Amino acid sequence: MVDVPDVHIDPLPGELLVGDAGVLGPATVDTDADGRPDTAVASEPDALVLGTDLDGDARVDVLTRVHDDGSTTTEELDTWDEGPVPPAPTIDPATGRWVRGG
Repeated sequence: MVDVPDVHIDPLPGELLVGDAGVLGPATVDTDADGRPDTAVASEPDALVLGTDLDGDARVDVLTRVHDDGSTTTEELDTWDEGPVPPAPTIDPATGRWVRGG
Protein backbone atom coordinates (compact mmCIF):
# COMPACT_ATOMS: atom_id res chain seq x y z
CA MET A 1 0.00 0.00 0.00
CA VAL A 2 1.31 3.44 -0.92
CA ASP A 3 0.80 6.38 1.41
CA VAL A 4 -0.52 9.42 -0.37
CA PRO A 5 0.19 12.75 1.30
CA ASP A 6 -2.74 14.99 2.16
CA VAL A 7 -3.55 17.30 -0.69
CA HIS A 8 -4.29 20.95 -0.02
CA ILE A 9 -6.56 22.61 -2.57
CA ASP A 10 -6.31 26.36 -3.00
CA PRO A 11 -9.41 27.66 -4.77
CA LEU A 12 -9.14 30.41 -7.31
CA PRO A 13 -10.50 33.75 -6.08
CA GLY A 14 -14.27 33.48 -5.84
CA GLU A 15 -14.38 29.65 -5.96
CA LEU A 16 -15.95 27.69 -3.12
CA LEU A 17 -14.61 24.48 -1.57
CA VAL A 18 -16.89 21.66 -0.43
CA GLY A 19 -15.22 19.84 2.45
CA ASP A 20 -12.58 17.43 1.16
CA ALA A 21 -14.44 16.89 -2.13
CA GLY A 22 -12.76 19.85 -3.83
CA VAL A 23 -13.95 22.93 -5.63
CA LEU A 24 -17.69 23.30 -6.28
CA GLY A 25 -17.23 26.30 -8.55
CA PRO A 26 -17.22 30.07 -8.51
CA ALA A 27 -19.63 31.92 -6.26
CA THR A 28 -21.99 33.65 -8.67
CA VAL A 29 -25.14 34.31 -6.60
CA ASP A 30 -25.48 36.89 -3.81
CA THR A 31 -28.22 35.26 -1.72
CA ASP A 32 -28.18 37.75 1.14
CA ALA A 33 -27.89 40.95 -0.93
CA ASP A 34 -24.71 42.12 0.81
CA GLY A 35 -22.89 42.78 -2.46
CA ARG A 36 -20.70 39.64 -2.23
CA PRO A 37 -21.47 36.49 -4.23
CA ASP A 38 -21.76 33.69 -1.67
CA THR A 39 -23.30 30.76 -3.52
CA ALA A 40 -21.99 28.48 -6.25
CA VAL A 41 -24.44 26.59 -8.44
CA ALA A 42 -23.52 23.30 -10.10
CA SER A 43 -25.31 20.41 -11.80
CA GLU A 44 -25.35 16.78 -10.78
CA PRO A 45 -27.00 14.10 -12.92
CA ASP A 46 -30.24 14.27 -10.90
CA ALA A 47 -30.03 17.56 -8.99
CA LEU A 48 -29.09 21.21 -9.04
CA VAL A 49 -26.56 21.88 -6.26
CA LEU A 50 -26.26 25.19 -4.41
CA GLY A 51 -23.30 25.60 -2.07
CA THR A 52 -23.47 28.67 0.19
CA ASP A 53 -20.54 30.20 2.06
CA LEU A 54 -22.16 31.99 4.99
CA ASP A 55 -19.02 33.36 6.64
CA GLY A 56 -16.83 34.40 3.69
CA ASP A 57 -14.07 31.81 4.19
CA ALA A 58 -14.44 30.25 0.68
CA ARG A 59 -15.81 27.02 2.20
CA VAL A 60 -19.39 25.88 1.65
CA ASP A 61 -21.30 25.94 4.95
CA VAL A 62 -24.70 24.84 3.62
CA LEU A 63 -25.21 22.51 0.65
CA THR A 64 -28.69 22.41 -0.91
CA ARG A 65 -29.77 20.02 -3.63
CA VAL A 66 -32.89 20.60 -5.73
CA HIS A 67 -33.75 17.18 -7.16
CA ASP A 68 -35.38 16.41 -10.50
CA ASP A 69 -38.66 15.59 -8.76
CA GLY A 70 -38.74 19.06 -7.11
CA SER A 71 -37.77 17.86 -3.64
CA THR A 72 -34.87 19.50 -1.81
CA THR A 73 -32.31 18.41 0.73
CA THR A 74 -30.15 20.71 2.81
CA GLU A 75 -26.97 19.69 4.58
CA GLU A 76 -25.04 21.79 7.08
CA LEU A 77 -21.35 21.09 6.58
CA ASP A 78 -18.85 21.12 9.42
CA THR A 79 -17.07 24.32 8.34
CA TRP A 80 -19.02 26.91 10.30
CA ASP A 81 -17.25 27.95 13.50
CA GLU A 82 -19.10 31.09 14.54
CA GLY A 83 -21.99 29.74 16.61
CA PRO A 84 -25.17 28.19 15.21
CA VAL A 85 -25.34 27.94 11.44
CA PRO A 86 -27.68 30.59 10.00
CA PRO A 87 -30.59 29.21 8.02
CA ALA A 88 -29.89 28.39 4.40
CA PRO A 89 -31.19 30.77 1.75
CA THR A 90 -34.43 29.83 0.06
CA ILE A 91 -36.52 31.29 -2.72
CA ASP A 92 -39.65 33.12 -1.58
CA PRO A 93 -42.44 31.66 -3.74
CA ALA A 94 -44.43 34.89 -3.59
CA THR A 95 -41.64 37.20 -4.81
CA GLY A 96 -39.11 34.84 -6.40
CA ARG A 97 -36.35 36.53 -4.37
CA TRP A 98 -33.69 34.82 -2.29
CA VAL A 99 -34.39 35.10 1.44
CA ARG A 100 -32.42 33.91 4.44
CA GLY A 101 -34.39 31.47 6.61
CA GLY A 102 -37.65 31.72 4.71
